[in-house]
Amino acid sequence: MCDAKALRILFKSPVTDDMIRFLTNTTLAVIPCAKDQRNAYPSPPNSPQHAHKKPLPSLMTFITRLVRYTNVYTSTLLTATCYLHKLQEILPRDAHGLPSTSHRIFLACLILSAKFHNDSSPQNKHWADYTDGIFCLEDVNLMERQLLELLDWNLRLEEHQLHDSLKSLLEPIKYDLQRSRKIMARNNYHQRNMSACSSTSTLLGTPSLQSLKSLPSLPRLPSLPSLAASQTLPNKLSMDTQMYLHRDYSTATLV
Repeated sequence: MCDAKALRILFKSPVTDDMIRFLTNTTLAVIPCAKDQRNAYPSPPNSPQHAHKKPLPSLMTFITRLVRYTNVYTSTLLTATCYLHKLQEILPRDAHGLPSTSHRIFLACLILSAKFHNDSSPQNKHWADYTDGIFCLEDVNLMERQLLELLDWNLRLEEHQLHDSLKSLLEPIKYDLQRSRKIMARNNYHQRNMSACSSTSTLLGTPSLQSLKSLPSLPRLPSLPSLAASQTLPNKLSMDTQMYLHRDYSTATLV
């Protein structure tokens, strides 16, 4: 449940520099590529043979331009990572590419992701324009067809493949979700305790602090008699007792 929610949050987030960096590193890990055309292996058959009209930018710059020009959805952009991982598993371990291979691989994966997961997507001639003249329409058509053949025309993806491919981007979101859930649970626990205490006070009739403040002040108790006044009390009791005894004695004599 947490994984699915984290994936939804990620797909609704705007494209960030961390995502661009993540895509760049993922693409570079698919196949090692020569940094200089002079040190590259011979171009495979059916690959573009013409020289690039413009200098080849870094892969991160290339991806950043594509994102800015196309205004691609985050979900479409990150789903291309799954195709990159599938291609990495298919290619031989000893395979090497040209300096532009990483650019072509990423562009082809992004094109397939956009076409398969969206009702409408740019045409290949528009994708060629988005490359700023680095690739022509024939290049784009060729790289798309080659990638489809390598993937055996199977572009379906399962949710667990998205979780595996985007794990490093999902982990911080899952951590925040778990932390928020713990904080909410702790707050709910305190609220329940306060409600229970309030209900107990109402049931037992325990006055609250506010009600105690509203009670009228009680009158001050009178002070006890002084020691000097209390000393006359035994004498008075003694005289009353003598009069009572004397009255009884007189009555007895008359009888």
